[in-house]
Amino acid sequence: MRLLFLYLYNINIKLFKRVIPSILRKQIFFSKFQIIDIGFCKINLNLKNSIDREIYLKGTYERDKINFLSKISRFNNIDYFLDLGSYIGYYSLFFNNIKNVYAFEPNERTFKILKKNVQINNFNIKIHNFACSSLKTKRKIWYIDENKMGGSSIDMNYDPEIFKYKKQNIKFETVNLNKLDNILCLKNKNILMKVDVERHELNALRGAEKLTRNNKITMQIEIHDNLKARVFNYLRRNNFYLINSIGQDYYFKNY
Repeated sequence: MRLLFLYLYNINIKLFKRVIPSILRKQIFFSKFQIIDIGFCKINLNLKNSIDREIYLKGTYERDKINFLSKISRFNNIDYFLDLGSYIGYYSLFFNNIKNVYAFEPNERTFKILKKNVQINNFNIKIHNFACSSLKTKRKIWYIDENKMGGSSIDMNYDPEIFKYKKQNIKFETVNLNKLDNILCLKNKNILMKVDVERHELNALRGAEKLTRNNKITMQIEIHDNLKARVFNYLRRNNFYLINSIGQDYYFKNY
């Protein structure tokens, strides 16, 4: 069935481009949960989620960003890959060839899928069910759809997205927060980081000050427009410089 959907979706007819994702979202013909092989791993997908549907139909996700990080990984002796805001683990699974991979995901339901994805591939990925932040505590995270938790956010005070929705439609979940510095005590390592924490960027960075000060860091960080100036200033003050950008993702190095 997937081969048929892939064929129809990729023959570049607008009707199929629109209809095929709709069929997947509505679970016509099969369950919303699917396990597929995308070459470098097997992956559990929830086809009600737009990110998962993209992976199902294209066999890839954020290709340009992955390719850029992959080039960095190939031309540098990377010791650690840190995936802050890993969702179901696509980046962590892709970079499993790096010896030490750590994935951090706060949402409990999403974390369970991340855990399954690591298990079905028998990969040695260390997974943690908390949000990387500037302190160790608990806080509410908000979202509007239990099938679309990839963009859920902790920072309601700095989050203009929340005002787009009716209050009665917003759901909350209490999640754990912790500092990356509490988990990893590393020095003189070559580290590749992906930071996708939905407007919690500054807090995540402040919780990793020792890590970023004591190691060579190459970082991909998604920065939302309302925080761009503050995050850029913070990184520059801490000896990072910009090397590339793709959409809302920016690439920095501190060496």
